[in-house]
Parts: sequence; structure tokens; C-alpha cells
Amino acid sequence: MKSLLKNSLFILFSAYLLTACNDNTVYHSYQSLPDEGWEKRDTLSFQIAITDSIPTTLRLFAEVRNRIGYPYHDLHLFISQNLQDSTVWHTDTIAFNLADSTGKWTGHGWGNIYQSETFFKSVLPLHSGNYTIKVINGMKDEKLQGLNDIGIRIEKQ
Repeated sequence: MKSLLKNSLFILFSAYLLTACNDNTVYHSYQSLPDEGWEKRDTLSFQIAITDSIPTTLRLFAEVRNRIGYPYHDLHLFISQNLQDSTVWHTDTIAFNLADSTGKWTGHGWGNIYQSETFFKSVLPLHSGNYTIKVINGMKDEKLQGLNDIGIRIEKQ
């Protein structure tokens, strides 16, 4: 009985610590892609409300969920954001390594889906407001298949 109580308290404490670690997340969202493929001309838009009255440095992450049928080892994305100043756009090219040289998926997987993430930039917004992050497929295919979702996560530094 005593060990059961200790184990229960340990599990509760661990769960508390795991949720406490997410307090720095300002924004986290995914957009699903069509099963038939992500067309080169389709832009994903993420609307972000920054409500902090005191500016703080933000860390930007891109996330991707791919199926095992994704035909490449990598993924290139063009990510544009106006977080520093709502009137000025900055674009970064992000390269994901989704599989190693032997074809083994490098992300965390379950079933036939793997999830990967990469940090791509730190920014300091000038003031609170509504901002946008746009994501464009940077691959050569007119219709890129094998991707489930593209996500953006923003954390306070």
C-alpha cells in the first residue's frame, strides 16, 4: 500500500512537471493537407495573436507530419513571417531531414505517420498585435504527396 501511494504521487508529480514545461508555448497549431497532395501554389496561413504588453524574444519552430509513403528524404519550406513588424515580411528557407541516408524515418513515429520539428528563428516583436506566418511548399513537385500536416509552434525564450 505504501509503495502504491509513492508510485501514485510520483506519477502525479511527473505529470505536473510535464505540463509545467509547456507554459512557455505562445502558439501551437497544425494545418492538415489534402490526401491527394499539397499543390505548389497553395499557401498555408497561421494567424497569431501576440498579447504580451512587454516584448519578449520568441522561438519559432516548424513541424511536419509525413506518411511512410512520402517520396523524399527531405522537405524544403519557405516560411514568411511579420512578427518583428507587421508591415515587414521576412522569409526563411527551412530544410527538414525526414529520413536518413538508408531511408529510415528520423522523426517520432506511430503507425505509418512520423512527426518532425525544427527550430528556425528567434524574433523579438516590437509590440503586441495580430501577426501571420505563411508556409509554402519549396519542393519541385507541382503536387507534393505523402504529407499529413504542417505546424507552427512559438515559445517564449
